[in-house]
Amino acid sequence: MTSTEAGNGSCARPPGFRALPLPKGLGVGEPGFHEASGGFDVAARDGKLLAGFVVEPRHCNHVGVCHGGMIATVFDGYLAMAAMFANHLQVPIMPTMSLTVDFLAPGLLGKWIGFSADVLRVTRTVAFVQGLAMVDGEPIARASGLYRRLAADPDGPDTGQLLREFLQADD
Repeated sequence: MTSTEAGNGSCARPPGFRALPLPKGLGVGEPGFHEASGGFDVAARDGKLLAGFVVEPRHCNHVGVCHGGMIATVFDGYLAMAAMFANHLQVPIMPTMSLTVDFLAPGLLGKWIGFSADVLRVTRTVAFVQGLAMVDGEPIARASGLYRRLAADPDGPDTGQLLREFLQADD
């Protein structure tokens, strides 16, 4: 990931990033957690899924820095999506088995926090993924996640394929 993609220091998303569509009508109490948090943006580079968001006041704690809970939330969803994006798993979700986040530095209001991931291994039942969150080219958090790989369903929704199609729509 380049420093521009990782954190451009401004309030704007870098070129090529698009707002991740949020699911609607889940019947679990609208508007839903992802809509309340603002979700995150995604892009594809060199066959990998990237993510990020601009730190808004709703993401900040009482001292004006991005709350670790927001960073952990993005890591949680993003790392699973990165595994589905990079592999043809034919699954709608990958439930989190374990997520560890180490916070290294603050994410300040108005800054772009960029996320990158490396899918370390995908077995029959588990995906092992690690990631970094960056601001202005410097790491502010790192994460390690284990995600349950569900049985493939060729007739069901495939989140990885949907993400690939969504990001190719602008090409």
